[in-house]
Amino acid sequence: MKKFIFITLALIAILVSTLVLPSCGPSVPEGGRLQLVGAGNIANLGDPNAISNPGDAAYAFPCIEPLLMIGKDGSLKPWLAERFEIAEDGSYMMLYLAQGVKFHDGTNFNAEAAKYNLDNGINSTVWPNMKACSKAEVIDEYTVKLYFKDGKFDWGAAKSLAGFFSVRMFSPTSLKNNTDDWKRTHVVGTGPFKLMDFQRDQVLKYDRFDDYWKGKPHLQGLDYNIIPDPTTSLLAYKSGEVHVIMVQASDAQDLIDSGFTIAETTDMVMNLCLIPSSNVPESPVSNIKVRQAVEHAINKQALVDGLTYGYGNVSNQEFASFCAENDPTTVGYPYDVAAAKQLLKDAGYPNGVTIKFWMADFIPLDLPLALQDMLKQADITLEIEKISIVQLSDMIALGGPGWDGYFYSFGFPGTTVDPASVLLNGPLNGNTTWISCYQPPELLDLAARASGETDPAARVKLYQEISKKMTDVYCMWTFMYWSPGLQSVSPVLKGHTIGQYTEPWPYAFAYIDEGE
Repeated sequence: MKKFIFITLALIAILVSTLVLPSCGPSVPEGGRLQLVGAGNIANLGDPNAISNPGDAAYAFPCIEPLLMIGKDGSLKPWLAERFEIAEDGSYMMLYLAQGVKFHDGTNFNAEAAKYNLDNGINSTVWPNMKACSKAEVIDEYTVKLYFKDGKFDWGAAKSLAGFFSVRMFSPTSLKNNTDDWKRTHVVGTGPFKLMDFQRDQVLKYDRFDDYWKGKPHLQGLDYNIIPDPTTSLLAYKSGEVHVIMVQASDAQDLIDSGFTIAETTDMVMNLCLIPSSNVPESPVSNIKVRQAVEHAINKQALVDGLTYGYGNVSNQEFASFCAENDPTTVGYPYDVAAAKQLLKDAGYPNGVTIKFWMADFIPLDLPLALQDMLKQADITLEIEKISIVQLSDMIALGGPGWDGYFYSFGFPGTTVDPASVLLNGPLNGNTTWISCYQPPELLDLAARASGETDPAARVKLYQEISKKMTDVYCMWTFMYWSPGLQSVSPVLKGHTIGQYTEPWPYAFAYIDEGE
């Protein structure tokens, strides 16, 4: 699980961090290469219509940019769309695009290019974010009109324009003229750095894009060094070979003792959970009493104490405790082995039950094995099945075979993540993914209402109702705990503004000052 956290939190830190443009005076050193760490397992670098690993998008963010971005207050801000308007009746958005922007392959960024990418998102069979939109229309060379279905505004779709991978701006020329396999290992955008080399499981090399529309970056380039082992990456950071590292909770105190600083973030966190095949009638976990028994058999506090080094927080619902959408009245299912056994008996399993436990093969086994031991005490046997990310993608997506048992996964709430996106890319997506998990019509209706609600207070109440009912009424997903992201930045790296939320990528105008 520690490697899993490392992989995914790399996405979290880059996705939600931004920078302020530094002054361009003579004191800013030019050149040099930013050295970052990647954990490998990159399944998809540049195909917006394909499933990705949790951290894949982060590797493409130096290159591809969004139309809008999320400000520190959670509001929408301009980016490639230098101005936008939401119709008073909520039926459409007008996007007024920046002029003079080019993709790295020389293609002009204009309304046709934006429409092509928006259409990809609307028609995606993989990502549901833009399903609330009906079409994108070119008004003139630099204006696009985005229509919402049935004339109903949708926050999930609108905020997806502010950074979600599938509706960032990819070169239409590149996407149209290359194979799916090529797109998975190449990416062409408008960003400050252009991809030059991708050696799988070794390195991704980006060079400065001199014609970047916001100005020429200071760095000559950047390298994502693929170092799967967290201990090796930590040593590389401490020796100065890399400039930024996502820190494992187990290593945080050592870094602090060595004089480095650690920053915690809840911009987006992993809320670790189990997803049941509750939509499969013959599956044991289609019976809510079995799901409730599993909940009661898990000692979540023991997992936090044993696996998170003081950084974890017990969770019993979709929205973590720091989120406004968290419902503090949610009861959940406290640790109680006797209650678990009784529920199994009531469900027709007096002698216990065997349940498959599906997980991606690159995830460590510490948490699954701990769960296996805990559930055994309640006569629940977990059979762990490790599969590749490709197999996982095929199983959970629309048209796939589905699964029987539990999938080990996570929700991703956060202070900068719109709750509509949390639900749309997780438990309430109309079964475009996680197809074997039952999605209650009542909750789908509440989610639709919340996504279109323009009154912030009323919207929060709707999400609180969803969060509570997911757990207390439907025992829909089993949430265990969440941890903040931990990051350390070398003191020689200047000009970044992680957490400032004024541009989509935090190192576009960073520079290296070895005088430190």
